[in-house]
Amino acid sequence: MAKTKKKPTTKKKPTTKKKPTTKKKPTTKKKPTKTKSVRSKLNLQQRKFCKFFTTDREFFGNGVQSYAEAYKIDLTTKNAYNSAKTCAWRLLTDVDILAYINELLEVAALNEPYVDKQLAFLITQNADFGAKLGAIKEFNALRQRITKKFKGTLSLAQAIHEAMGANGKEQ
Repeated sequence: MAKTKKKPTTKKKPTTKKKPTTKKKPTTKKKPTKTKSVRSKLNLQQRKFCKFFTTDREFFGNGVQSYAEAYKIDLTTKNAYNSAKTCAWRLLTDVDILAYINELLEVAALNEPYVDKQLAFLITQNADFGAKLGAIKEFNALRQRITKKFKGTLSLAQAIHEAMGANGKEQ
C-alpha cells in the first residue's frame, strides 16, 4: 500500500460581509438646550444652606451656623460642631453650591449695609490673608483711621499750589 501524502490544510479566514456604505446626511446644528438652573440641581437643604449663608441674618458668611440651621443640627451635642464644620466646608467647595450662592448674591442689591457685611466677612475670614489685609486697609480708609503721612515739610501755600497744579485747577 502506498502512502498518500496529505495536503497541508490551510485554514480559511472567515469572510466578513462588508456593509454597503451609505452617505451620511449633513448634520444640522442642534439648538443649544437650556441647561438646568443650578437651583434645580440642589436639594432642599442645600438651597436652605445657601440662603442662610447669603442672607442678612446672623448666619451670613458663617458656613457652620448656616449648615446647622439648614440641616437642623444641635451644635451643643458632642462632635456636632466639628461634623457641621466639615460638611459646610464640603458644601462650600462644591461647584453647584458656589454657583447658587453667587446667583443669590447677584440678586441682592448692592447697598451700604450689604457692602459693609462683605467687608466684615473678608476681615473676619482666615482663608485668604491677602484679601483680609486689603479689607482691613479699606476699612481703615473708610473710617479715616489712618492718614497718609508726607515726608518733609511743606508750607500751606506750597501744598495748595501743588494741589491746584500749574494751571490753577484742582487735580
